[in-house]
Amino acid sequence: MPDTIQCAAHGETPETYICTHLQGESFGLGFNREDPSEENPYPDAWCDACESLRANHDGWENVPDNLCKIVLLCSVCYERARIRNTRPSVTFDDLAQLRWKCGHCEEWHHGPCLDYGYDKPFYWDDKEQEASRQPADHQDLPKTFLNEDYCSIDGEYFFIRGLIHLPILGAAESLCWGVWGSLSRDNFQKLLSMENDPECVNLPPMFSWLSTSIADYPDTLSLKMYAHIQPPGTRPHFRLEPSDHPFALEYHQGITPERVKGIMLRRLPALNA
Repeated sequence: MPDTIQCAAHGETPETYICTHLQGESFGLGFNREDPSEENPYPDAWCDACESLRANHDGWENVPDNLCKIVLLCSVCYERARIRNTRPSVTFDDLAQLRWKCGHCEEWHHGPCLDYGYDKPFYWDDKEQEASRQPADHQDLPKTFLNEDYCSIDGEYFFIRGLIHLPILGAAESLCWGVWGSLSRDNFQKLLSMENDPECVNLPPMFSWLSTSIADYPDTLSLKMYAHIQPPGTRPHFRLEPSDHPFALEYHQGITPERVKGIMLRRLPALNA
């Protein structure tokens, strides 16, 4: 069993080692390592510059210590470093002049479009539900309502809008999905009562079923996840539970720039490259 480390952000996880260049928010530096195994799922890793040093000195034993320093990381930070620094075969460089019109603000933008959202949960039916879409007072809400952040159907089913970030391999950016997730009645009411309370960030993660159908994947409804509550004015971050579903795999292992491009070009309402 590998030794563990106590990470301030991720708790107790297996310890790992990487070159100092890969820590922090670095990206696109390369991620070199031996093949992972059951005995060693997190082999020591180093960037392309350090790999050149290793090759030029015929092995690590001949590389001066001051040229390649190693740091200790938790396994979650290790995986994030791998995702950020793996060099993909496809990049966004050719999209710098891409011009597209946002369906929300109606403004024209340049460069990659990495944010997509849904304004209602899958289970909201506009034709059958005539309730107000913008109730003003959270103290006197109807049983059925929908606004930009919350939704209730018949006072029995409750949803909150949040964000899922898919890390893009070799990039500092992520592909962001604005989606809806279910909540229990107790958690829904607790969130409403603490909506403007800074202490809401201390609420424990809330279990949720993904309640948005994303056309770019096999059926995404009812994927297990947890809502992590953010400061007032900021939508929750949903963290998907590990599974073999493609959406969950891309959440935990990263999504390639090539696939992001495909999603982008299918979804943009107007293009003028």
